[in-house]
Amino acid sequence: MNLTNIQMHKGNRAIKIFFLPVLLMLLISCGSGKKSAFTQINDYQELREAVYNGEFEIENQWAYPVSGSMIDLLSNPNYLRMKNDSVDLFLPYFGVRHMGGDYGGREGGIKYKGVAEDLEIDEANDESKIEITFEAEEGTENYNFRITLFPNGNASTHVTSSERNSISYRGIVKGKSTGTEEER
Repeated sequence: MNLTNIQMHKGNRAIKIFFLPVLLMLLISCGSGKKSAFTQINDYQELREAVYNGEFEIENQWAYPVSGSMIDLLSNPNYLRMKNDSVDLFLPYFGVRHMGGDYGGREGGIKYKGVAEDLEIDEANDESKIEITFEAEEGTENYNFRITLFPNGNASTHVTSSERNSISYRGIVKGKSTGTEEER
């Protein structure tokens, strides 16, 4: 072997050593995604069933603060899960807080887990949407939620607060999948 071949061989080895761990990490991260117990809703009957069976989840893709442009939430974890009369939610908040306190501690959003007070479900006569309203209280802050669910799987959530500017979100609604108990 001459000097040029030895240098090329060392260069190829360095490339392999660098890219092999990167490739392994990429493959592991792609395969470790959590399977969701929820599936995309595609029509009014599925939507109605998910709402009245009391189990659905909303994952928002966009936030619309009062002052400012829309904010992409795809890289910001968020959820709103309803189970019967209980709600578990975390929605990132982008806006102005008017009263004392912090912005939800280190979470930086609207977080609530508990009973959805004054829960109301209204269906449009033409089967174009289902609207859900409820109230929640976290510490000294009171929230009013208005969620509009559409048969194509889209969802709109509007939140007003006693201590912050209102904010809206747009995303998708998913119903509990109908798999076996083992799959859930």
